[in-house]
Amino acid sequence: MQANSIPSVGDIPFDVSPSTRALLVEILSQLAAVKEENAALREEIARERASDRRRITALETPAPALSQKTAGNHLDKLFSEMRRLNIRQVQLKDAARLLALSIPQMKNVKPHIGTDPRFVVVRDPHHAQRQLIRLV
Repeated sequence: MQANSIPSVGDIPFDVSPSTRALLVEILSQLAAVKEENAALREEIARERASDRRRITALETPAPALSQKTAGNHLDKLFSEMRRLNIRQVQLKDAARLLALSIPQMKNVKPHIGTDPRFVVVRDPHHAQRQLIRLV
């Protein structure tokens, strides 16, 4: 008899009454069913773990950086909108509204603003943490 296999009624080394034998057969069949269910649950858990690992890896992977071309397009649009509306300076959230971007998306554009000669980023004199995007 192997360690992982379930003994059959023929493997019982001693003589038992027919009612006890029937009871043992029932117990052994239930044990076999429980082992099969346990194996299926282990496989399902393994699949769920692999799926969770893939999802976590996808969440931990940083978003791709904003391309120079896309940032340039946003800056061109920001410059033209500020000129069209005759706005000298804007906050980051107002610039996001002008470009129809979310604030996190605009924060990806912000590093490119400093390299563009049409704009300068200055501190807001009325707020300690706020910065303004000003036309040069």
